[in-house]
Amino acid sequence: MIFRRNKKRVDELETEDAGLDAETSNESTDPDAELVDEGAADEAGEDEADESAEVELDVEALDATDWRTEGPYDISEVDDLTGTPEVPRIDLGAMVLAGFPGAELRLQMSEETQQIVSAMLLHAESALEVGAYAAPRSGGLWSELREEIMASAIEVGGSAALAEGPFGVELRRFIPVTTPEGDQGYQPSRMWVAEGPRWLLRGIVYGQAALEDGVESPVAELVEAFRQIVVRRGDEAMAPGDLLPLTMPQNLVAEEPEDEV
Repeated sequence: MIFRRNKKRVDELETEDAGLDAETSNESTDPDAELVDEGAADEAGEDEADESAEVELDVEALDATDWRTEGPYDISEVDDLTGTPEVPRIDLGAMVLAGFPGAELRLQMSEETQQIVSAMLLHAESALEVGAYAAPRSGGLWSELREEIMASAIEVGGSAALAEGPFGVELRRFIPVTTPEGDQGYQPSRMWVAEGPRWLLRGIVYGQAALEDGVESPVAELVEAFRQIVVRRGDEAMAPGDLLPLTMPQNLVAEEPEDEV
């Protein structure tokens, strides 16, 4: 499970996302993702620390702001899920994604359960990995977990800092990784979170977009993709932090060849 309430659960934040972070895998999360060398990462970490020292983040104000006026949306807030040739809709059950020109979709599978646990949209040299989770009716799950996630990153030798992002409080991390070729470095990421009715949507930005501070391209395309996500929570009882089940898109299922007899 992801986004759990205790230390063990926080560590699992990365373990079931198909090895998408160095807490559980000593390899880069994606072959197309940007890898920063150790010296550059140290400088970036120092810059983040200097910036955070100069500008005090008003976390309470950011948490109290409604960041979903332009999406992501709850299924109850959307009348039509029909996509267009230019903006195709991809129905994964708990999440409905909107594609965009030049984007590629990769579904992340759990090796243990063979279930889809998250989806990754790749565009040029950047990627956005998204997953949806059950949350308390009262909300506030994201504010409970940030410090523990940051501590987990520091524990493995990385760095983490909070910043104001397009969806409120954003978590930026540098995680040490070893590539398949044996190169050492740090993988940067930006974590976005949006909370809706009994659900939490988390997006992690990798690659070139993770190295950018603002929301200009190449970040802009991923921000818009995150905004366009529709979450289908369902009515079943689930513990806060449980992964909302994802399913294979029906058009892809239909194209799978039948097993040979």
